[in-house]
Amino acid sequence: MRVATAPVSYGVFELTVDGASDLPDGDALAAEMAAGGYVGTELGPPGFFGTGADVARTLGRHGLALVGSFLPYSFSRAELFGAELARLDATLSLLAEAAGDAPKPIVLLSDAFCEPERMQFAGAIEAHPETWLDDARFATLVANAHRAAERCRERGFQVSFHYHAGTYVETPREIERFVEGLDPSLLGLCFDTGHSAFGGGNPLELLHAHGDLVNHVHLKDVDMTLLGRLHAEGAGLERAWEEGAFCELGRGGADVDGCLAELLRRGYDGWIVVEQDQVLRPGRTFEDAVDSARRNRAWLSERGL
Repeated sequence: MRVATAPVSYGVFELTVDGASDLPDGDALAAEMAAGGYVGTELGPPGFFGTGADVARTLGRHGLALVGSFLPYSFSRAELFGAELARLDATLSLLAEAAGDAPKPIVLLSDAFCEPERMQFAGAIEAHPETWLDDARFATLVANAHRAAERCRERGFQVSFHYHAGTYVETPREIERFVEGLDPSLLGLCFDTGHSAFGGGNPLELLHAHGDLVNHVHLKDVDMTLLGRLHAEGAGLERAWEEGAFCELGRGGADVDGCLAELLRRGYDGWIVVEQDQVLRPGRTFEDAVDSARRNRAWLSERGL
């Protein structure tokens, strides 16, 4: 296993990057990732590391591989999917250029986290059946995810489905529902310890049940006590990001130690991507995020990675 990181661990993701003055540029972030002991990164917000071949040059200067790209689309909305598919085609062209002569990054397809009710009740979805998809729309979601995966495979990309808080595939029930319709010849599963726990599941049980589908791993932890307080206050996913619900490895309740041991037992030999989703805010600076990323890497080093 090789260890990568992602821009979101440093406060850089789609909801924060526009107009932020306290974030580094792409080259400075890549330098910090490498200095922290990581040998790869996911793409993060398109354009942050540059466009096209500039991405390969920026990451290459610091010895970083481009290992994946998170691409969320509104799979359950048939009326939007034609435009989403066109957007996917354009993004795949950019990713092919960004990879340069190196292997293409894995594409992480996800349902989009844009539906207000799902964002509001993320982490407590099972208590809000009014937010669940009916059978017809869930079937549309599964079918369109497979259509997108086919397009990726035609372009030479490996593909994984990333269940995610704030989407229509978040809870254990919804993940099982998706897996029931999954064609493993087209799609693998991105195993995310943090989003498993955030959605109300047991990450280790998920890995035991569906480890054979896993072709990419996000290792993150969740402060379940803080998450419980946020639920009690009626706070949604954005508050969870802002208040630090995703904590350093080993400090939360996602059993990252147990999951890592199980991945090793299974002989998983793909990328481990350390993620600590966060929003920089007063009292939480970029330098703080850098320190957390280094402690996360040290935590893995102590376990032989």
